[in-house]
Amino acid sequence: MAIRFGVAGTGHWARSVHVPGLLAVRGVELIGVWGRGAEATRTIASAHRITAFERFDDMLDAVDAVSFAVPPDVQATLAPQAASAGKHLLLEKPVARSSAAAADIANAAAAAKVCTLVFFLRRFVAAIETGVQEAAGHRWRHAWARAHHATLSTNSPYAGSVWRQESGAALWDVGPHALSLLLPVLGPVREVVAQPPEANRLTRFTTVHESGASAGVSVTLHAHPAEELIDYRFESATQSRSLPSPVLDRTGAFTVAAGELVQNIIARRPAHRCDVHFGAEIVRVLEAVERSRAAGRPITLAAA
Repeated sequence: MAIRFGVAGTGHWARSVHVPGLLAVRGVELIGVWGRGAEATRTIASAHRITAFERFDDMLDAVDAVSFAVPPDVQATLAPQAASAGKHLLLEKPVARSSAAAADIANAAAAAKVCTLVFFLRRFVAAIETGVQEAAGHRWRHAWARAHHATLSTNSPYAGSVWRQESGAALWDVGPHALSLLLPVLGPVREVVAQPPEANRLTRFTTVHESGASAGVSVTLHAHPAEELIDYRFESATQSRSLPSPVLDRTGAFTVAAGELVQNIIARRPAHRCDVHFGAEIVRVLEAVERSRAAGRPITLAAA
């Protein structure tokens, strides 16, 4: 029996990644789409011969799982509602913009015993995930995570994204990707230290991990196109290793992620390496970075 999915969202990411990605998953039936704009909702539904839902509640009544392609604050409002209705969750990063909101999603999912997965893109690219798993077997002293994107300094499909225009948005848009690769290798974060924003709205911070390792992170959405950079590197006293940086097939990676969620749903296995609890832990770290930047001092995280 197929798992019935609905998509929440009608923007570029929903159209180019979520909808085609779900259509490519064996064992998935894409039922329909809901969005905050009726015309955009109808356009997507007509193109794929699926239902255009006028109300989110109506879509919940028709599906087993919801794939979210909406801004973080909207996701944080809708996801607990979906989980409480017994629907499995395919979430975007960040799962929310506060640890309290992220905990609400995690708690609702746990109470309803539904499966969850957060689409941390690079964790579903085989070459990168293999590199993460191999690196996790070593004891590293330091790491660098540099993700400098020209998303908002070019005419990209995301240049009109409202929430990405906010001050500090790179921390919440790109920061989750960086932490999704650092945490499985270096372990839980004990302390963060943030620096003031720099040129090209570059956000820098340092994470200190319970393992004793530290990582220097820098992220931006405003890099000059010629200065875009993706670099994830780990060093110890005896060796150094960089994660691969292949050309990304975003839709293909989403298909992999959705397929893994479907497998967990069928097996009734809520835990996943990128489940909502992992997503909530990343939100907790990002929130601490914001506090560090505002206070101008290191912030210690309580043990999770």
